[in-house]
Amino acid sequence: MLFKNFIVQLSWLTLLLIILLLVLHQLPVFQEHQLFSWISLLSFVGFCLLSFFLQSKSVEHSNKSLFGNVFLLSIFFKLLLCAFLVIAYAILAKPSSVYFILPFFIIYIFYTVFEVYFILKLAKS
Repeated sequence: MLFKNFIVQLSWLTLLLIILLLVLHQLPVFQEHQLFSWISLLSFVGFCLLSFFLQSKSVEHSNKSLFGNVFLLSIFFKLLLCAFLVIAYAILAKPSSVYFILPFFIIYIFYTVFEVYFILKLAKS
C-alpha cells in the first residue's frame, strides 16, 4: 500500500468519523464529552500514522519475523493508549455519566478495522 493511498483512505475515514461525532454531539448525553471524543480521534489518527510508518519499514526488513513483532507491539501499545485515555479522562474530568465511552468505542472500532485492513495490504506487498 502506497503512503498516498493510505493517507487518502485515512482522511476519508477521519472525515466520516468527524461527521458522525458532530451528529452524536448534538445529543445532550454526549455534549459534555466532546473534548474527549476529539482527543480520542486525534490520538487514533496519530497512532495509525505511526503504525503505518513502522509496519511499512518492517515489511521491507530482511528479518521477516519483524513484521509480526511490530504488529503485536502495535496491538499492545494501542491497548495502553486506550486504557490511558479512558482512565485519564475518568480521573481528570470526573464525567457525570459513562456515555463518554460510546463515541470512544466507535472511534476505536473504525480505526482498528482500518488498521487491520492496511496491515493486511502491507503484508501482501
